Amino acid sequence: MPMSREFLRRCVPMVLLLMPPFLLAGCGMMTAESPAASEVPQILDPVGAFAANPPPSGEGQVQLADTGEAARLRLVRQYSAASGRECREVRISRRSGDQNRLFCRAGAGWIEARPLLSQPVGRP
Repeated sequence: MPMSREFLRRCVPMVLLLMPPFLLAGCGMMTAESPAASEVPQILDPVGAFAANPPPSGEGQVQLADTGEAARLRLVRQYSAASGRECREVRISRRSGDQNRLFCRAGAGWIEARPLLSQPVGRP
């Protein structure tokens, strides 16, 4: 039995008006975070942990996770990247030489980022 035009004319607008609140209620349940999801992730890399929370002096010493070697860390610079993220560059000094690593804020934590330049740019 086909629906009459009168039925469609009266009922469809009513159904469309009632649907959004139900749809939005479902979306609200999807965005609710559990307490574990809102916790700040623990940084296991000691250099990353230093970059996330450097001491006031900007220098420290850690034991590297990959080699177990002691290394001296120094906060070289911190800046806001073009993406809007806060970034921090850390110099790692060890017997085999120096190395710079870059970390940027990602949500509640920090991730290692690839530096744009491998060598600092300066005037000749």
